[in-house]
Amino acid sequence: MATADTLRELSDRLSFVGLGEQQKRQLSEMRPVITSTIGASLDVFYEKAKRNSHTAAFFSTQDRINHAKSRQEDHWGAIASGAYDGSYVDAVSAVGRTHARLGLEPRWYIGGYALILEGIIKAVVGSELKGLFFDRKAQQVSEKLSVVVKAALVDMDYAISVYLQELENARKRVEAERQQAQDAQTLALTALDVALRRLSDRQLNVRMTEDLSAEFTGIKGNFNQSATELDAALQEIRDAVEQVLSEVGSISSATDDMARRTEQQASALEQTAAALEEITTISSGSAQRTAEVQVVVRESADEATRSGKVVEEAISAMGQIESSSHKMTQIIGVIDEIAFQTNLLALNAGVEAARAGDQGKGFAVVAQEVRELAQRSAAAAKEIKTLIDQSSTDVNRGVDLVNRTGKALVSIGERVNVINEHITSIAQSAREQSSGIDEINSAIRSMDQITQRNAALMEETNASTQHLSGISNGLAELLGRFTTSSTMRPQASYHAMERKRA
Repeated sequence: MATADTLRELSDRLSFVGLGEQQKRQLSEMRPVITSTIGASLDVFYEKAKRNSHTAAFFSTQDRINHAKSRQEDHWGAIASGAYDGSYVDAVSAVGRTHARLGLEPRWYIGGYALILEGIIKAVVGSELKGLFFDRKAQQVSEKLSVVVKAALVDMDYAISVYLQELENARKRVEAERQQAQDAQTLALTALDVALRRLSDRQLNVRMTEDLSAEFTGIKGNFNQSATELDAALQEIRDAVEQVLSEVGSISSATDDMARRTEQQASALEQTAAALEEITTISSGSAQRTAEVQVVVRESADEATRSGKVVEEAISAMGQIESSSHKMTQIIGVIDEIAFQTNLLALNAGVEAARAGDQGKGFAVVAQEVRELAQRSAAAAKEIKTLIDQSSTDVNRGVDLVNRTGKALVSIGERVNVINEHITSIAQSAREQSSGIDEINSAIRSMDQITQRNAALMEETNASTQHLSGISNGLAELLGRFTTSSTMRPQASYHAMERKRA
């Protein structure tokens, strides 16, 4: 369908060739002449076209010729009408598309127009120059005009042909360049496809070595650089996996050993806890017995103090006995003097009684009895004095012993006090030791619980290490599927490491 742009373009063309309204009316006036001669002109054209080797293929049958002639007659009728509108644009566009589809070159189309215009010119000139004297003139004018038109159309044909040839040459150059670019692109894509297929087969040592055009050298370099970096990265990953496998093996061995040691430590801590329980019991009993000994020592100290006081009282009593003995000795001395005086008086009385004779016999008997009593008193007083002296000696010895006993008791009291202080310190130490042992026991129980938890954690760690070892082994096997520049295989290293560990 014609658009505003195509109609505007048509108007520009008509204006350029000077085909205005007046010319359109003149053309319309010549329409009967044109339409009456167009058929014969087309017959001349199609007859030549059938004999020409270049155009014969387009008009091989009479049906095609009749169809083409009918369309051309309609088209020239529209041209001769002078109505250059949208319908004309659609019609002439259809003719051009048909010729392009058939492959009819413009030179044969222009040649056909030369033959058609020759017939039209002769018809128009003939219709304008009628008469006896004008027929020959009309023929000459029409032939001259035809020659000019043919010359112009041939010149236009060559110009257009050269133009189209240049376009064709340019198209061929573009096509050749496009083909060359396509060949280069095909070569590059083929090389890239081969490289990518090898890369998809996990061959990371693949490189593009084909000679490619300049526009694909960047792709080649980028691919080779990417493959090199990927190769290097996977080699680093492979080395890292081997290190991980080695470390995992060491960690697994260490965790196994640590797990065994942790179990042994847990067992030792359990035994230590049991021993500390016994020590705690013994320490508690010792602290209790120490407290009891402290009580006994304190009571002994108190008893020693009381004994010291008793000894002091005994010493005082001994002193009093010694004083009483001195007094008794003095009294016995008085008695002894009285006995001596009595004996002396009895002796004097006997002497006087002897002097008195018979009258003094009874007095002499009394004096004798008094004398005997005085002697017996003196003898008794002597014996008592002896006993008192012996008793005084014994009392003195007893006082000395009691003094020595008092000193010993005082020393014992002091030593008992020292022992009491030491026992008190020992009891305090025993209590502190018992408290410390309780704390140690609590710490040991806590350590035992922590060790048990550590043992459980070590078992979990060991399981995780085994799992990590499996993952690392899987990763090593996965990496082993890739072919890199290195000839080392991770799985081979891994199995070698496993055999070494075994």
